[in-house]
Amino acid sequence: MMRRFHRYGCAVAMFAALGGCSFQAALDKLVSPERQKEVVAIAERFCADPANVKFILHPEIANSTIEAAPALPRECPEGKATWQLASYNWKTNVTPGLKQRQEEVVVVGTSAGKWTTVSLRFYAENDGPMQVAEWNVLGSKTKPPALAFVEQYEAGARTMRIALPILLLAIGGIIFWLVRRHRAKKRAA
Repeated sequence: MMRRFHRYGCAVAMFAALGGCSFQAALDKLVSPERQKEVVAIAERFCADPANVKFILHPEIANSTIEAAPALPRECPEGKATWQLASYNWKTNVTPGLKQRQEEVVVVGTSAGKWTTVSLRFYAENDGPMQVAEWNVLGSKTKPPALAFVEQYEAGARTMRIALPILLLAIGGIIFWLVRRHRAKKRAA
């Protein structure tokens, strides 16, 4: 009985910890704030000055990116935009003699009813620098799915902040009631 209580108690504590986490807090635990700022700045540069990102491009895509640069401003928000990291994923692969690192990020910029989604895949081998190996810039008049996920996460976290204390009180009440009932039966016997 006590083991089961500990198992359930640990599960409830884990859900409580996750429920109290905002999307930004979870992102801060996954990737350092410095790296977040760096990635957002790179994504913003793809829109503001695409020719200025050549130094971080993988050599295989550098020329095609420079050729595509004139088309990017029409996909990007006009004027001062607000940029945020909406998705981050990383992978590593270490085999004898080869170490590969990969980051996939989605950064969303918005200004005056226009949304721009910049998707970047960074790649590095061994101790080489992280370079952009794939990219995509897509403008839209509607909210991108990456931001919809962030909003759903935040709504779920708010719900958990309300539901978890109620659930914990209910569980505590049931445990209190069961203990009192068990003691009453022992006294009666």
